[in-house]
Amino acid sequence: MPLGLPSHLAARTTSTAVARAGHAVAAVSLVSVGVVGLSVDISMPEVTLWPALLALLPLLALLVMLDLTPSRFVAVCYVVIGGLCVFLATLIVSTALSEPIAFDDYTVQLLKLALMMVGGISPKARNAISWTTAGYLVGELATFGALTAAGAVWSFDATPFVTYLAVVGIHAIVGADRLTTRASQSTFFRAARDEQLADVRAVFESRATALLHDTVLNQLATVTSTVDARLSREMRASIEADLATIVGEEWFAVETPGAGPERAQRGALLRRAVAEAGPELDVTLEGDLDALETLPQETANELIRAVAQCVSNIRRHAQTSRAEIVVGAAPDELSVMVIDAGVGFEVAAVTGVRLGVGSSIVGRLDSIGGTATVWSRPGAGTSVLLRVPMGEELL
Repeated sequence: MPLGLPSHLAARTTSTAVARAGHAVAAVSLVSVGVVGLSVDISMPEVTLWPALLALLPLLALLVMLDLTPSRFVAVCYVVIGGLCVFLATLIVSTALSEPIAFDDYTVQLLKLALMMVGGISPKARNAISWTTAGYLVGELATFGALTAAGAVWSFDATPFVTYLAVVGIHAIVGADRLTTRASQSTFFRAARDEQLADVRAVFESRATALLHDTVLNQLATVTSTVDARLSREMRASIEADLATIVGEEWFAVETPGAGPERAQRGALLRRAVAEAGPELDVTLEGDLDALETLPQETANELIRAVAQCVSNIRRHAQTSRAEIVVGAAPDELSVMVIDAGVGFEVAAVTGVRLGVGSSIVGRLDSIGGTATVWSRPGAGTSVLLRVPMGEELL
Protein backbone atom coordinates (compact mmCIF):
# COMPACT_ATOMS: atom_id res chain seq x y z
CA MET A 1 0.00 0.00 0.00
CA PRO A 2 1.53 3.39 -0.97
CA LEU A 3 2.67 5.53 1.97
CA GLY A 4 2.34 8.64 -0.18
CA LEU A 5 -1.47 8.48 0.01
CA PRO A 6 -3.44 9.60 3.06
CA SER A 7 -4.78 6.67 5.08
CA HIS A 8 -8.42 7.09 3.99
CA LEU A 9 -7.46 7.25 0.29
CA ALA A 10 -5.05 4.33 0.57
CA ALA A 11 -7.73 2.19 2.23
CA ARG A 12 -10.32 3.07 -0.41
CA THR A 13 -7.88 2.41 -3.25
CA THR A 14 -6.83 -1.00 -1.92
CA SER A 15 -10.36 -2.17 -1.12
CA THR A 16 -11.53 -1.09 -4.57
CA ALA A 17 -8.70 -3.01 -6.21
CA VAL A 18 -9.51 -6.17 -4.24
CA ALA A 19 -13.24 -5.83 -4.98
CA ARG A 20 -12.65 -5.40 -8.71
CA ALA A 21 -10.34 -8.38 -8.77
CA GLY A 22 -13.17 -10.39 -7.19
CA HIS A 23 -15.60 -9.07 -9.80
CA ALA A 24 -13.22 -10.24 -12.52
CA VAL A 25 -13.14 -13.73 -10.97
CA ALA A 26 -16.95 -13.76 -10.82
CA ALA A 27 -17.20 -12.70 -14.46
CA VAL A 28 -14.79 -15.45 -15.54
CA SER A 29 -16.80 -18.00 -13.52
CA LEU A 30 -20.13 -17.01 -15.13
CA VAL A 31 -18.64 -16.94 -18.62
CA SER A 32 -17.08 -20.38 -18.02
CA VAL A 33 -20.48 -21.78 -16.99
CA GLY A 34 -21.98 -20.27 -20.16
CA VAL A 35 -19.27 -21.80 -22.36
CA VAL A 36 -19.85 -25.24 -20.77
CA GLY A 37 -23.60 -24.92 -21.27
CA LEU A 38 -23.23 -23.97 -24.94
CA SER A 39 -20.76 -26.82 -25.49
CA VAL A 40 -23.25 -29.32 -24.05
CA ASP A 41 -26.04 -27.86 -26.17
CA ILE A 42 -23.93 -28.23 -29.31
CA SER A 43 -22.59 -31.71 -28.55
CA MET A 44 -25.92 -33.07 -27.20
CA PRO A 45 -28.81 -31.65 -29.26
CA GLU A 46 -31.34 -33.62 -27.22
CA VAL A 47 -30.39 -31.63 -24.11
CA THR A 48 -31.68 -28.05 -23.85
CA LEU A 49 -29.59 -25.89 -21.50
CA TRP A 50 -29.95 -22.45 -23.03
CA PRO A 51 -32.80 -21.45 -20.65
CA ALA A 52 -30.31 -21.92 -17.78
CA LEU A 53 -27.91 -19.55 -19.50
CA LEU A 54 -30.67 -16.95 -19.87
CA ALA A 55 -31.35 -17.27 -16.14
CA LEU A 56 -27.74 -16.21 -15.46
CA LEU A 57 -27.89 -13.06 -17.58
CA PRO A 58 -29.47 -10.89 -14.80
CA LEU A 59 -26.65 -12.01 -12.49
CA LEU A 60 -24.05 -10.97 -15.07
CA ALA A 61 -25.78 -7.60 -15.57
CA LEU A 62 -25.83 -6.97 -11.80
CA LEU A 63 -22.14 -7.84 -11.66
CA VAL A 64 -21.39 -5.14 -14.23
CA MET A 65 -23.47 -2.61 -12.27
CA LEU A 66 -21.72 -3.57 -9.05
CA ASP A 67 -18.33 -2.96 -10.62
CA LEU A 68 -19.27 0.37 -12.23
CA THR A 69 -21.50 1.85 -9.48
CA PRO A 70 -20.86 -0.02 -6.24
CA SER A 71 -23.48 0.63 -3.58
CA ARG A 72 -25.28 -1.23 -0.82
CA PHE A 73 -28.47 -1.44 -2.87
CA VAL A 74 -26.72 -2.96 -5.89
CA ALA A 75 -24.84 -5.39 -3.61
CA VAL A 76 -28.10 -6.53 -2.00
CA CYS A 77 -29.67 -7.00 -5.44
CA TYR A 78 -26.62 -8.95 -6.59
CA VAL A 79 -26.80 -11.36 -3.65
CA VAL A 80 -30.59 -11.78 -3.53
CA ILE A 81 -31.45 -11.75 -7.24
CA GLY A 82 -28.19 -13.56 -8.00
CA GLY A 83 -29.16 -16.31 -5.57
CA LEU A 84 -32.48 -16.71 -7.38
CA CYS A 85 -30.67 -16.85 -10.75
CA VAL A 86 -28.30 -19.54 -9.45
CA PHE A 87 -31.27 -21.53 -8.10
CA LEU A 88 -33.11 -21.40 -11.46
CA ALA A 89 -30.00 -22.19 -13.54
CA THR A 90 -29.03 -25.16 -11.34
CA LEU A 91 -32.62 -26.49 -11.33
CA ILE A 92 -32.95 -26.15 -15.11
CA VAL A 93 -29.66 -27.95 -15.76
CA SER A 94 -30.49 -30.77 -13.32
CA THR A 95 -33.97 -31.16 -14.85
CA ALA A 96 -32.69 -31.15 -18.45
CA LEU A 97 -30.11 -33.87 -17.79
CA SER A 98 -31.02 -37.53 -17.33
CA GLU A 99 -29.88 -37.33 -13.71
CA PRO A 100 -29.27 -34.35 -11.40
CA ILE A 101 -25.77 -32.93 -11.28
CA ALA A 102 -23.76 -33.50 -8.11
CA PHE A 103 -23.37 -30.99 -5.28
CA ASP A 104 -19.65 -30.80 -5.99
CA ASP A 105 -19.96 -30.41 -9.76
CA TYR A 106 -17.53 -27.74 -11.00
CA THR A 107 -20.33 -25.72 -12.65
CA VAL A 108 -22.11 -25.52 -9.30
CA GLN A 109 -18.86 -24.50 -7.66
CA LEU A 110 -18.35 -21.73 -10.21
CA LEU A 111 -21.85 -20.37 -9.54
CA LYS A 112 -21.17 -20.30 -5.77
CA LEU A 113 -17.83 -18.61 -6.41
CA ALA A 114 -19.52 -15.89 -8.47
CA LEU A 115 -21.87 -15.04 -5.60
CA MET A 116 -19.02 -14.95 -3.09
CA MET A 117 -17.21 -12.29 -5.11
CA VAL A 118 -19.71 -9.56 -4.27
CA GLY A 119 -16.80 -7.61 -2.77
CA GLY A 120 -16.86 -4.78 -0.25
CA ILE A 121 -18.58 -1.43 -0.77
CA SER A 122 -16.48 0.24 1.95
CA PRO A 123 -12.77 0.10 2.87
CA LYS A 124 -13.54 -1.65 6.17
CA ALA A 125 -12.47 -5.30 6.24
CA ARG A 126 -15.41 -6.44 8.37
CA ASN A 127 -17.89 -5.12 5.80
CA ALA A 128 -16.12 -6.97 2.97
CA ILE A 129 -16.09 -10.17 5.05
CA SER A 130 -19.81 -9.76 5.81
CA TRP A 131 -20.69 -9.42 2.13
CA THR A 132 -18.50 -12.40 1.22
CA THR A 133 -20.19 -14.49 3.91
CA ALA A 134 -23.65 -13.46 2.67
CA GLY A 135 -22.73 -14.43 -0.91
CA TYR A 136 -21.35 -17.80 0.24
CA LEU A 137 -24.44 -18.66 2.31
CA VAL A 138 -26.89 -17.57 -0.40
CA GLY A 139 -24.97 -19.60 -2.99
CA GLU A 140 -25.01 -22.71 -0.79
CA LEU A 141 -28.74 -22.32 -0.06
CA ALA A 142 -29.62 -21.70 -3.71
CA THR A 143 -27.76 -24.75 -5.04
CA PHE A 144 -28.96 -26.89 -2.11
CA GLY A 145 -32.59 -25.99 -2.80
CA ALA A 146 -32.30 -26.56 -6.55
CA LEU A 147 -30.45 -29.91 -6.31
CA THR A 148 -32.69 -31.15 -3.50
CA ALA A 149 -35.76 -30.30 -5.59
CA ALA A 150 -34.21 -32.21 -8.51
CA GLY A 151 -33.65 -35.30 -6.31
CA ALA A 152 -29.88 -35.08 -5.84
CA VAL A 153 -28.28 -36.53 -2.72
CA TRP A 154 -26.73 -33.83 -0.52
CA SER A 155 -22.99 -33.87 0.21
CA PHE A 156 -20.68 -31.28 1.71
CA ASP A 157 -18.68 -29.40 -0.94
CA ALA A 158 -15.29 -28.46 0.51
CA THR A 159 -14.00 -26.46 -2.48
CA PRO A 160 -16.36 -23.46 -2.12
CA PHE A 161 -15.78 -23.45 1.64
CA VAL A 162 -11.99 -23.38 1.22
CA THR A 163 -12.39 -20.62 -1.37
CA TYR A 164 -14.58 -18.70 1.04
CA LEU A 165 -11.93 -18.95 3.76
CA ALA A 166 -9.27 -17.77 1.30
CA VAL A 167 -11.31 -14.70 0.29
CA VAL A 168 -12.04 -13.86 3.93
CA GLY A 169 -8.33 -14.19 4.67
CA ILE A 170 -7.47 -11.74 1.88
CA HIS A 171 -9.91 -9.16 3.25
CA ALA A 172 -8.54 -9.68 6.77
CA ILE A 173 -4.96 -9.17 5.56
CA VAL A 174 -5.94 -6.02 3.68
CA GLY A 175 -7.68 -4.71 6.80
CA ALA A 176 -4.67 -5.42 9.01
CA ASP A 177 -2.36 -3.81 6.45
CA ARG A 178 -4.62 -0.76 6.38
CA LEU A 179 -4.29 -0.37 10.16
CA THR A 180 -0.51 -0.78 9.95
CA THR A 181 -0.31 1.72 7.09
CA ARG A 182 -2.39 4.24 9.02
CA ALA A 183 0.07 4.05 11.91
CA SER A 184 3.01 4.31 9.49
CA GLN A 185 1.47 7.29 7.74
CA SER A 186 0.89 9.05 11.05
CA THR A 187 4.58 8.63 11.85
CA PHE A 188 5.55 9.73 8.33
CA PHE A 189 3.43 12.89 8.37
CA ARG A 190 4.54 13.70 11.92
CA ALA A 191 8.17 13.44 10.83
CA ALA A 192 7.47 15.68 7.82
CA ARG A 193 5.78 18.22 10.09
CA ASP A 194 8.69 18.16 12.53
CA GLU A 195 11.11 18.71 9.65
CA GLN A 196 9.12 21.72 8.46
CA LEU A 197 9.02 23.14 11.98
CA ALA A 198 12.78 22.64 12.27
CA ASP A 199 13.31 24.52 9.00
CA VAL A 200 11.12 27.41 10.16
CA ARG A 201 12.88 27.47 13.53
CA ALA A 202 16.26 27.55 11.80
CA VAL A 203 15.18 30.56 9.71
CA PHE A 204 13.99 32.45 12.79
CA GLU A 205 17.15 31.58 14.72
CA SER A 206 19.27 32.78 11.81
CA ARG A 207 17.32 36.05 11.65
CA ALA A 208 17.63 36.53 15.41
CA THR A 209 21.38 35.94 15.30
CA ALA A 210 21.83 38.30 12.37
CA LEU A 211 19.66 40.98 13.98
CA LEU A 212 21.56 40.74 17.26
CA HIS A 213 24.86 41.09 15.45
CA ASP A 214 23.68 43.97 13.27
CA THR A 215 22.31 45.97 16.20
CA VAL A 216 23.78 45.26 19.62
CA LEU A 217 27.27 44.20 18.58
CA ASN A 218 27.68 46.94 16.01
CA GLN A 219 26.37 49.60 18.39
CA LEU A 220 28.68 48.39 21.16
CA ALA A 221 31.59 48.63 18.76
CA THR A 222 30.54 52.19 17.94
CA VAL A 223 30.28 53.15 21.60
CA THR A 224 33.73 51.76 22.42
CA SER A 225 35.30 53.65 19.54
CA THR A 226 33.67 56.98 20.45
CA VAL A 227 35.91 59.54 22.16
CA ASP A 228 34.88 60.08 25.81
CA ALA A 229 31.93 57.73 25.15
CA ARG A 230 29.86 60.77 24.11
CA LEU A 231 27.28 59.86 21.48
CA SER A 232 25.78 62.17 18.92
CA ARG A 233 22.06 62.75 18.70
CA GLU A 234 21.90 60.69 15.49
CA MET A 235 23.73 57.78 17.09
CA ARG A 236 21.41 57.86 20.12
CA ALA A 237 18.37 57.79 17.83
CA SER A 238 19.83 54.87 15.89
CA ILE A 239 20.48 52.89 19.07
CA GLU A 240 16.96 53.61 20.37
CA ALA A 241 15.47 52.42 17.05
CA ASP A 242 17.52 49.22 17.15
CA LEU A 243 16.46 48.58 20.74
CA ALA A 244 12.81 49.04 19.79
CA THR A 245 13.27 46.56 16.96
CA ILE A 246 14.79 43.92 19.26
CA VAL A 247 12.17 44.35 21.99
CA GLY A 248 9.30 44.32 19.50
CA GLU A 249 8.05 41.33 17.53
CA GLU A 250 7.91 42.87 14.06
CA TRP A 251 11.27 41.42 13.04
CA PHE A 252 9.93 37.84 12.77
CA ALA A 253 6.45 38.61 11.42
CA VAL A 254 5.53 37.83 7.83
CA GLU A 255 5.29 41.17 6.14
CA THR A 256 2.42 41.97 3.81
CA PRO A 257 3.53 43.27 0.39
CA GLY A 258 2.74 46.93 -0.02
CA ALA A 259 2.16 47.52 3.69
CA GLY A 260 4.03 49.68 6.16
CA PRO A 261 5.79 53.04 6.07
CA GLU A 262 8.81 51.62 4.25
CA ARG A 263 6.82 51.23 1.05
CA ALA A 264 8.39 53.19 -1.83
CA GLN A 265 11.20 54.51 0.43
CA ARG A 266 13.77 51.80 0.01
CA GLY A 267 16.28 53.94 -1.79
CA ALA A 268 16.20 56.36 1.15
CA LEU A 269 16.54 53.45 3.58
CA LEU A 270 19.62 52.22 1.76
CA ARG A 271 21.17 55.69 1.80
CA ARG A 272 20.48 56.00 5.54
CA ALA A 273 22.01 52.57 6.20
CA VAL A 274 25.14 53.66 4.30
CA ALA A 275 25.26 57.03 6.09
CA GLU A 276 25.26 55.33 9.50
CA ALA A 277 28.76 54.10 8.75
CA GLY A 278 29.94 57.51 9.94
CA PRO A 279 31.94 60.36 8.43
CA GLU A 280 35.18 58.39 8.54
CA LEU A 281 33.96 56.21 5.63
CA ASP A 282 33.16 57.77 2.26
CA VAL A 283 30.70 55.46 0.43
CA THR A 284 29.77 56.02 -3.21
CA LEU A 285 26.25 54.75 -3.96
CA GLU A 286 25.42 54.23 -7.64
CA GLY A 287 23.09 52.29 -9.91
CA ASP A 288 19.36 51.72 -10.20
CA LEU A 289 18.07 52.34 -6.69
CA ASP A 290 14.48 52.55 -7.97
CA ALA A 291 14.65 48.82 -8.71
CA LEU A 292 14.46 48.23 -4.94
CA GLU A 293 10.79 49.23 -5.08
CA THR A 294 9.94 46.18 -7.19
CA LEU A 295 11.15 43.74 -4.55
CA PRO A 296 8.82 42.10 -2.01
CA GLN A 297 9.05 44.07 1.21
CA GLU A 298 10.70 41.32 3.26
CA THR A 299 13.29 40.72 0.54
CA ALA A 300 14.09 44.43 0.30
CA ASN A 301 14.44 44.80 4.06
CA GLU A 302 16.78 41.85 4.41
CA LEU A 303 18.85 43.01 1.42
CA ILE A 304 19.27 46.50 2.91
CA ARG A 305 20.31 45.01 6.26
CA ALA A 306 22.88 42.81 4.51
CA VAL A 307 24.29 45.86 2.68
CA ALA A 308 24.44 47.74 5.98
CA GLN A 309 26.44 44.89 7.50
CA CYS A 310 28.84 44.96 4.56
CA VAL A 311 29.41 48.68 5.16
CA SER A 312 29.86 48.07 8.89
CA ASN A 313 32.45 45.39 8.18
CA ILE A 314 34.36 47.80 5.92
CA ARG A 315 34.34 50.52 8.59
CA ARG A 316 35.52 48.15 11.33
CA HIS A 317 37.95 45.85 9.52
CA ALA A 318 38.96 47.07 6.04
CA GLN A 319 41.22 49.95 7.22
CA THR A 320 40.13 52.12 4.31
CA SER A 321 38.21 55.36 4.00
CA ARG A 322 36.45 54.65 0.71
CA ALA A 323 33.92 52.09 -0.50
CA GLU A 324 31.59 51.74 -3.45
CA ILE A 325 28.09 50.27 -3.76
CA VAL A 326 26.51 49.55 -7.14
CA VAL A 327 22.86 48.46 -7.53
CA GLY A 328 21.93 46.64 -10.73
CA ALA A 329 18.65 45.17 -11.97
CA ALA A 330 17.93 42.37 -14.41
CA PRO A 331 14.55 40.94 -15.47
CA ASP A 332 14.77 38.11 -12.96
CA GLU A 333 17.06 39.36 -10.20
CA LEU A 334 18.48 42.42 -8.45
CA SER A 335 22.14 42.58 -7.48
CA VAL A 336 24.16 44.81 -5.17
CA MET A 337 27.97 44.91 -5.37
CA VAL A 338 29.85 46.26 -2.33
CA ILE A 339 33.53 46.98 -3.05
CA ASP A 340 36.39 48.27 -0.95
CA ALA A 341 40.16 48.51 -1.46
CA GLY A 342 41.02 47.67 2.14
CA VAL A 343 43.33 45.11 3.68
CA GLY A 344 41.17 42.13 2.68
CA PHE A 345 41.13 38.73 4.36
CA GLU A 346 41.10 34.99 3.71
CA VAL A 347 37.47 34.18 2.95
CA ALA A 348 37.70 30.48 3.85
CA ALA A 349 39.14 31.32 7.25
CA VAL A 350 36.34 33.59 8.47
CA THR A 351 33.02 32.91 6.69
CA GLY A 352 32.25 29.98 8.92
CA VAL A 353 33.12 31.69 12.22
CA ARG A 354 32.41 35.39 11.85
CA LEU A 355 28.77 36.31 12.39
CA GLY A 356 29.08 39.41 10.24
CA VAL A 357 29.75 37.37 7.14
CA GLY A 358 28.19 33.99 7.97
CA SER A 359 24.87 35.08 9.48
CA SER A 360 24.29 38.74 8.74
CA ILE A 361 25.24 38.48 5.07
CA VAL A 362 25.37 34.93 3.68
CA GLY A 363 22.74 33.47 6.01
CA ARG A 364 20.42 36.45 5.64
CA LEU A 365 20.43 36.28 1.83
CA ASP A 366 19.95 32.52 1.90
CA SER A 367 16.81 32.89 4.07
CA ILE A 368 15.05 34.96 1.38
CA GLY A 369 16.13 32.84 -1.58
CA GLY A 370 19.10 34.99 -2.54
CA THR A 371 22.84 34.44 -2.62
CA ALA A 372 25.86 36.25 -1.24
CA THR A 373 29.29 35.75 -2.77
CA VAL A 374 32.43 37.12 -1.13
CA TRP A 375 35.76 37.65 -2.93
CA SER A 376 38.75 38.79 -0.91
CA ARG A 377 42.41 38.14 -0.24
CA PRO A 378 44.91 39.88 1.99
CA GLY A 379 46.10 43.20 0.52
CA ALA A 380 43.64 43.15 -2.40
CA GLY A 381 40.43 44.45 -0.84
CA THR A 382 37.01 42.82 -0.67
CA SER A 383 34.07 42.52 -3.03
CA VAL A 384 30.64 41.21 -1.98
CA LEU A 385 27.93 40.39 -4.54
CA LEU A 386 24.40 40.19 -3.15
CA ARG A 387 21.72 38.74 -5.46
CA VAL A 388 18.00 38.37 -4.75
CA PRO A 389 15.12 37.25 -7.03
CA MET A 390 13.15 40.05 -8.60
CA GLY A 391 9.41 40.28 -7.96
CA GLU A 392 6.52 42.62 -8.61
CA GLU A 393 5.46 44.52 -5.49
CA LEU A 394 1.68 44.50 -5.10
CA LEU A 395 -0.18 47.79 -4.92
